[in-house]
Amino acid sequence: MLDMKKIILFLLAFMITATMGCTHLGMTTIPMERLKMKYADQQSKIIQIDDMNIHYKDEGQGPVLILLHGVCASLHTWDGWVARLKDHYRIIRLDIPGFGLTGPASDKSYYNIDKAVHLFDQIVEEKKLDRFFIAGNSLGGYIAWKYALQYPEKVEKLILIDSVGFPQDMPGIISLASNPVIRPFARYIMPRWMIDISVNQVFGDRSKVTPELKDRYFDLMMREGNKGGAVDVFTEFRKQSKDKNLAAGIKDLKPPTLVMWGTKDQWIPFKYFENWKKELPMAKFIQYEGAGHTPMEEMPDETARDVDLFLSGKL
Repeated sequence: MLDMKKIILFLLAFMITATMGCTHLGMTTIPMERLKMKYADQQSKIIQIDDMNIHYKDEGQGPVLILLHGVCASLHTWDGWVARLKDHYRIIRLDIPGFGLTGPASDKSYYNIDKAVHLFDQIVEEKKLDRFFIAGNSLGGYIAWKYALQYPEKVEKLILIDSVGFPQDMPGIISLASNPVIRPFARYIMPRWMIDISVNQVFGDRSKVTPELKDRYFDLMMREGNKGGAVDVFTEFRKQSKDKNLAAGIKDLKPPTLVMWGTKDQWIPFKYFENWKKELPMAKFIQYEGAGHTPMEEMPDETARDVDLFLSGKL
């Protein structure tokens, strides 16, 4: 019944938005060259893995820290951390397949967690990295802890920020766009209002949500293929979100771990923070009052400080 209500509301909103034109409806695509001019810079690089061109940045000097973003985001979500940490760490961040300038994977199996972990290890091997720190937010956190479980000898320390890890209800945009009835349309239509609502939801303090931030999330979703790629990611998450074995292995994680969480997270609510405490009693835990799903973007000063303390052994 709830899904049917969502479908009806979506169709009503669709009809209203349709009167505003293709751009607001999210039916348009933005040429890659135009996106590069706006969202790539001199630090942007491409690494080819299989048939995918992975967009990444490699900045700073020191111990290697790899950053993995979450659903609908891009490597830009880490801008605040990079500015504050690159004098002490070599920071590698990437647009995961389906998002940002990397774009969609031609093989949908890359959105399966096991294939995503394998792809990430291919990048690690290509960059000739032996041992490193890794931090992940949301979906990126899921990839990070799954990778640390499979390759504990490579992960010196692990940082999880509002990470996927336990069965849960899906956030609104993911639930709606992955619905079997809506899914065929969502591959080609992603209304501006849906992106704007989602950005508002991931921030605890909406006064920090700027027009430029909303533009970035919308623009990168309009990269050719990204709407379909996002729907494929959402569909995979729909399957896994109810998996009773989703958390299998968390208690077996070997690397020293820091778990960070925003108390006003609407996508993976704060109650799941307690689950991590039960599964990883020896880990470090920090909560950020008033922050939402992406505290590293919302509170870059506090979160970057705590990460530096953890990685340097002072926490």
